[in-house]
Amino acid sequence: MDTVIQDVRYGLRMLVKNPGFTLVAVLSLALGIGANTTIFTLINQVLLHPIPVHDAGRLVSIFVTDEQNKNTLFNTLTISGPNWRDIRDQNDVFEATAGYMGSAISLSGGTGEPEQIAGDLVSGNFFTLLGVTPALGRAFLPEEDKVDGASPVVVLSDALWRRRFAADPGIAGKTVTLNGHGFTVVGVAARGFKGINTLGGPDLWVPLAMHGQILSGFNAENYEDRRALLFNAIARLKPGVTIEQADAAVKTIARRLEQQYPTPNRGRSTVLLPIAQATVNPNFRRLLVMAGGLLMTVVGLVLLIACANTANLLLARATARRKEIAIRLSMGAGRLRLVRQLMTESVVLSILGGAAGLLLAFWARDLLLAFRPPQAFFGLAELDLDMRVLVFTLLVSILTGLLFGIVPALQASRPDLIVELKERTGQPGQSGRRVSLRGLLVVAQVALSLVSLIGAGLFLRSLMNTEKIDPGFDAGNLVTLSFDVGAQGYDQVRGEAFEKRLLETVRAVPGVRSAALSADLPMGGGVGRTVFPEGQEPATGAVGQFTTANQITPGYLDTLGIRMARGRDITEMDRAGTPLVVVINEAMAKQFWKDQDAIGKRFKFFGDPEFREVVGIARDTKLFTLGEDPQPQAFIPALQFYTPAMTVNVRTAGDAAALIPTLRQTVQALEPTMPLTNVDTAESLISQALWAPRMGAALLSIFGLIALVLAAIGIYGVMSYSVNQRTHEFGLRMALGARPGDVLTLVLRQGMTLVAVGLIGGIVAAMAATRLIGTLLVGMSASDPATFALISLLLAAVAALAGYLPARRATRVDPMVALRYE
Repeated sequence: MDTVIQDVRYGLRMLVKNPGFTLVAVLSLALGIGANTTIFTLINQVLLHPIPVHDAGRLVSIFVTDEQNKNTLFNTLTISGPNWRDIRDQNDVFEATAGYMGSAISLSGGTGEPEQIAGDLVSGNFFTLLGVTPALGRAFLPEEDKVDGASPVVVLSDALWRRRFAADPGIAGKTVTLNGHGFTVVGVAARGFKGINTLGGPDLWVPLAMHGQILSGFNAENYEDRRALLFNAIARLKPGVTIEQADAAVKTIARRLEQQYPTPNRGRSTVLLPIAQATVNPNFRRLLVMAGGLLMTVVGLVLLIACANTANLLLARATARRKEIAIRLSMGAGRLRLVRQLMTESVVLSILGGAAGLLLAFWARDLLLAFRPPQAFFGLAELDLDMRVLVFTLLVSILTGLLFGIVPALQASRPDLIVELKERTGQPGQSGRRVSLRGLLVVAQVALSLVSLIGAGLFLRSLMNTEKIDPGFDAGNLVTLSFDVGAQGYDQVRGEAFEKRLLETVRAVPGVRSAALSADLPMGGGVGRTVFPEGQEPATGAVGQFTTANQITPGYLDTLGIRMARGRDITEMDRAGTPLVVVINEAMAKQFWKDQDAIGKRFKFFGDPEFREVVGIARDTKLFTLGEDPQPQAFIPALQFYTPAMTVNVRTAGDAAALIPTLRQTVQALEPTMPLTNVDTAESLISQALWAPRMGAALLSIFGLIALVLAAIGIYGVMSYSVNQRTHEFGLRMALGARPGDVLTLVLRQGMTLVAVGLIGGIVAAMAATRLIGTLLVGMSASDPATFALISLLLAAVAALAGYLPARRATRVDPMVALRYE
């Protein structure tokens, strides 16, 4: 240990004696390590951060699989309430199971205006199953989940308690208003507990027995429907039971339920996942893992480039120290002892770079949060540099020091003692092998930089292609405002009257061209409904297929600028008491009636007693993302299918954003206690939908730029080193008649030869690597020739500039000075 401390002290003294070398090396490493720490911080929060529960290793989530969706992106589904309760009562592998479901809730009370928040309805044993104890008050009692509507109690999240109730220590026992009903606060969750999800989390929890007071619309109507997958289910394994055994047992129950209830359960089974894999929706987790892997790969390349840069600096520094090393060896120092000393210096240097990288990551963390979209990833507010991140940074720093230090240490520890001791300090000596090694490092830097830059270029071009995609509707001069009269306690009669009055009021606002209601936002997705075409009803054994359904009022398609392909639009005549009709999009027509005319065809949604007739076919629009393939969608007359949670879509004559305050005030005046959400322009909503690809392209571009800068520094360093080593040669050449242009060409040829080899290797590596990201690109191939060519030319130009500066210096060598060098 004393020897290690001695080596560390000596290494620090050597770094202090060479401040220029130390500064350049630490900055290079800080960029590489800081980039890795930044991305790992993001991945740690989203995918690795454990939820604060007791004995998480025995917790599992229960999901449903459906044969009709096994080859789609969304192939891991939530469960229905009745099926969850049957699994809860019939299993012998769980200590306990808990169910919960999310819902938007209108909150009044505390400070501020009424607002819509996210809440979870949970079974009475939710907190006890997780082993979570509230910071204030208590959790729910088992009896508070026994009788529907009998226990209006609520547990607040720590964040809501601090934001809305000013961290009132006496909050327990006070009353808040949820959806127009009074609820007694019985507890405040511990800080850091946000439920099961790491991406977000509810603001409060209420017992499932209060579903009648909290739920409205589709969720309320289908709460007891065995087909409606509205619930999340978690369970704690019994001691000694493995997840594989539990999965097999639950699958057996699922098969039994399919036989007992064939219509709602046909084709459905279950799958159990460890709770650590369920903190993010498994369907999105796969995409996040792919994105995280891509980002970690890119920052890994940046770190390797930084390592090559630092290794080059160490090789140059070893040249200056060769007489010191030769003297130490001649005095009896062992090579292993010398290698250990040099490696210690490398690790010390790397740890300094890691500390600087940690500061860079702290700043970059705030930058990531600053660019967060305003209405997404609410829970991603705490990108903490926790112990896991600090350990990661330390390990990366140590491994980096070992990686870039080993080759220079081995190279420096085997000098030619006779030659080195005879040469004067500062003389170049026999450096041919070192120049060759430095050249190989430059080749590697160029190749790695090219791979990183091509990845960034592909995603930038993909983003440009995405932004050019037509969403299928006119987003210009379009405003949205969402509301939920069900959260205000309105029944259907009052709700329909309010919606009618709201439309009349909004249409009368100066500057409004048209307005219509819809259940879903433009590009806001929608509720999936199972469709059974006529002749393929559940009684025939058919399974049905999912389609997104959107309830709309007359004029919706015209307000959004969605064109009709054929047939007619929904009109005021399509109301309760008239034959059920529906307008579908072209994708749905192709899916269900590929070689037939869909107009006049009929189908049922699961649970409908009557058929709906297709009266029109609309052009396809984007439902979730701009880059998606056409998705099937059905437009249902809102007057035939009441929905309390709606969005008013307003087409304005002028600037849409300028009319938002007036529209908000107008709608709010109709019901002052009702929160309004999604108050924004459609263009802004589309921009938010593009946040992920834009952020990804921006990060990849930043890291690609860092890689480019590091590669340029590396090329400049090698060229400068070569020029310094060959000063005598250049002077002799010019004394013999060589022109400055000849020397310039000679030096540039040497540098650009290395660059050309690196470019060839980088193109081959990039061709192999980019095949893995082809599915993430829009409108282009992963081997896009234009991107490969442009990025290669850019890197070659930067490399030529980096090599030109030292080459230019070589042409200014004074032959007389160079010849007097000896």
